[in-house]
Amino acid sequence: MSACPDPRTIIEHLPVALAVARATDGRLLSSNRGFAALFGAPATLGMPLTDWLRHADAGDRIGPPPDWPAHLAALHPDIRPHDSVECLLRGPAGPLHIRVQLQVADGLLIACFVDLTDHETREDILRQALAELETRSATDALTGLLTRRRFEEAAASEMQRFRRFGHPITLIMADIDHFKLINDRLGHQAGDRVLVEFARRILAECRDLDVIGRYGGEEFLVLLPSTPLVGGLTLAAKLRQAIAAAPFPDAGPLSASFGVAECQADEDWHAWLHRTDKALYRAKRQGRNLVVAAPERHDQPHAHAELSRLDRLGWEDGHTLGHPLMDHQHKELFTLAQALLEMIRRDGPTADLHVAIRELAHTTERHFRDEEALLGEIAYPRTDQHMKAHRLLAAKLDALSSQSARGVLPAARLIEFLAYDLVDHHALGPDRDYLPWLDGRTPETP
Repeated sequence: MSACPDPRTIIEHLPVALAVARATDGRLLSSNRGFAALFGAPATLGMPLTDWLRHADAGDRIGPPPDWPAHLAALHPDIRPHDSVECLLRGPAGPLHIRVQLQVADGLLIACFVDLTDHETREDILRQALAELETRSATDALTGLLTRRRFEEAAASEMQRFRRFGHPITLIMADIDHFKLINDRLGHQAGDRVLVEFARRILAECRDLDVIGRYGGEEFLVLLPSTPLVGGLTLAAKLRQAIAAAPFPDAGPLSASFGVAECQADEDWHAWLHRTDKALYRAKRQGRNLVVAAPERHDQPHAHAELSRLDRLGWEDGHTLGHPLMDHQHKELFTLAQALLEMIRRDGPTADLHVAIRELAHTTERHFRDEEALLGEIAYPRTDQHMKAHRLLAAKLDALSSQSARGVLPAARLIEFLAYDLVDHHALGPDRDYLPWLDGRTPETP
């Protein structure tokens, strides 16, 4: 994995004369080829920018010489992108009519020098150079995602909207599992290609309004405006599956861990980020390739206790029973459950949610009926207990349907039913207990 380019490397190739100084004390750090060509020599490193400007001042044919220390002090630290001063500065062949334009980026004071002596159209070059510099400072050079600074600016804006209007926002932090081994085994160029592909897969799953950034190394952040915790968990589960679904070029099969947290009204950015990071750390500690949520509100304990089970709503070959009808119906139930979760994540219309729940109820009822007939055919000894479990699930689903019809269904309760009751405690539990009888084996009934 290669680090983001140093701003001093970037400016070397821009088509305008540039010098870079520390914003804190104004001492020159570097200058580019354009600067040396314009003034006949590179800037004197370590010299305060104000001293260099006074030394290079060539007279007052345009007006009084600028009071550079006072000018910069007045601008800093809130230098605006287009603050500029026109003056005469010494060049190799005599005085030059120069426009000095200043900008602060990432703790650096950037001075752009445009020669207006014979080429007034160089203002266009300046605008292009500043636009390119702005783009480079906003996006990660490797993945094209937002940089850490720009992501934090977007997060601050969304948090202000959240506090004003109350729309929920959720943060996802993703980290590629065992990424260091990729760099050690395959080299940093292969690691870079993994990061690019990882970013591509994340982008493919997110909405246009979601904000995605590379936060550092192999860590990525996704900001979900107008999205509660359950929506963030649904997306994180999809992202986890997208990463694990197909091998990466060069590196083969990979996985990632995810931490998810919904912003609370009484926390700032750093507190919110810290909770998300702690959730990610728990995912790593619990075995990686997991989605873990940070505790959000004490009135939704079930939504947090069962969050990791969201990952199990994806149909896998290991879920098959070997009976064509049962496997087809189970897969159909998983698909409907996933569709419901996606509808919750997108905050779909209440009427559409109710229709989807009713479809799930009808499909579940048909599955229960067919399954009970099968249990009778294979003489399963615990058929009565299984039928009682069916009636209990049907009653819970009817209650959820009734709540959705009235528009008062808690999303966390629906998540709990889909992930815990229907999947864990039935399709992947009791429904597998009669496998021996399907295979023709009849173990002794306990």
